[in-house]
Amino acid sequence: MSKIRSNFLKEKLANGLPVIGTWNTLNSPQVTEVLAKSGFDFIIIDYEHGPPNFEKIIQFVNACEIYNCSPIIRIPTNSNWMTLQALDQGAHGVMVPGISDFVSANDFIASMKYYPRGNRGFTPFTKAGGFTNRDNDSYPSNANKFVVSSIIIENKEGLDNLDQILKIKELDIVYFGAYDLSQSLGFPGDVKNPKVIYEIENAVKKVTSSGKVAGGFVPQNKEDIKWLLDLGMKFITYNVDSDLLYNSSRNKTIWFEKNFQ
Repeated sequence: MSKIRSNFLKEKLANGLPVIGTWNTLNSPQVTEVLAKSGFDFIIIDYEHGPPNFEKIIQFVNACEIYNCSPIIRIPTNSNWMTLQALDQGAHGVMVPGISDFVSANDFIASMKYYPRGNRGFTPFTKAGGFTNRDNDSYPSNANKFVVSSIIIENKEGLDNLDQILKIKELDIVYFGAYDLSQSLGFPGDVKNPKVIYEIENAVKKVTSSGKVAGGFVPQNKEDIKWLLDLGMKFITYNVDSDLLYNSSRNKTIWFEKNFQ
């Protein structure tokens, strides 16, 4: 019998712990491994704003798992085959953008789950299935429990339909895309506009009251992380790989230019 894999992210969330991760937009498994080793609980491999190279998913998964970090794939659209590819290649979860109503959210959940809850295509001969059909009796139910489902609410329609969306039992994380929401609410780019914060704050309360986990924004300092925790979010997406790399390098080059050039 193959060893049952651990979903580090789901275990921490089930214990009520806040988690911290970051975004990988550079399409580099090596960058992912460096970030995973630094102690992040999860890394979101961004196939919406980063290049969607599905052939690399297993590399991302392996780079994360070795350091007890959960790999999450953000697919660019609500697509069954994309969700299937991400999960079969071992992703611990999938995040989908642009969810605005119950039907689209429920369709996404169905694509992540095997029978009887969903319609995920079934083959055990994958990384997720342990590359063998010896565990056919237990694999579908274990897989249904294993995966983390996350949707992104990023428009006014999604906020208006949030109560209905939250009725979906199997939904784990609701993430609020602050930049797109700021645009939808009439304040493009002004993610800390009081009206934007008001809408997200009220939505977070609904999410947490439903027993699900909320996330949102892209904090880039300790103060913003604390602010989001106080807001009720437990899924913290700290910065982006490209910005982490840029800032670390730029701070040193500025110092060098000022002192030696």
